[in-house]
Amino acid sequence: MENQLKHNLHPDDLEYLSFTQVADLCGISQERLTRWINKGMLPVIKSNTQELIRSQDLIQHLIRHNIRIPARLLQGSTKKILFILMQPALSSEMTRDVIWALYRQKEHARYIFDFIQHNENTELKIITFDPDAIFLLKSKNLPASKLPLNVNAILGRKIPVFTFPVDQVVDIDTLLDS
Repeated sequence: MENQLKHNLHPDDLEYLSFTQVADLCGISQERLTRWINKGMLPVIKSNTQELIRSQDLIQHLIRHNIRIPARLLQGSTKKILFILMQPALSSEMTRDVIWALYRQKEHARYIFDFIQHNENTELKIITFDPDAIFLLKSKNLPASKLPLNVNAILGRKIPVFTFPVDQVVDIDTLLDS
């Protein structure tokens, strides 16, 4: 199936995908894809006589449902960044700073982001999202986590794990570019 995709899909063709291309890329049946669409989980765009799915909508659907993103969907040097909130809430200032930094980065389309609350499902998210970097957001008073050590064991490779306090200003743009 993968060899067939290499012949049928080119990087320029990945902005909009046919139902067959989506099913082949994700390794799912046409029936499962149809269920996603019928349940309103995946938006469809009508182009002339053909129905298509935007690759960015597919990526967001896969992230939302903890399904691994096929490497073919990640164009060029796209990096997956996982933010893990290690405490119940962020300050309003930190929330604002994170949102604006991500908004500025979105223009470059170099990153795919996801945010999660640290809980019993964190390991599942790390496995399925397979991030290129992790940002741990925590207060200064919260004890140091052993999560960075576990991440490397979970993924079987070493990735950068940045920890920074949510109660002080951090230049997120600089961290993302590092």
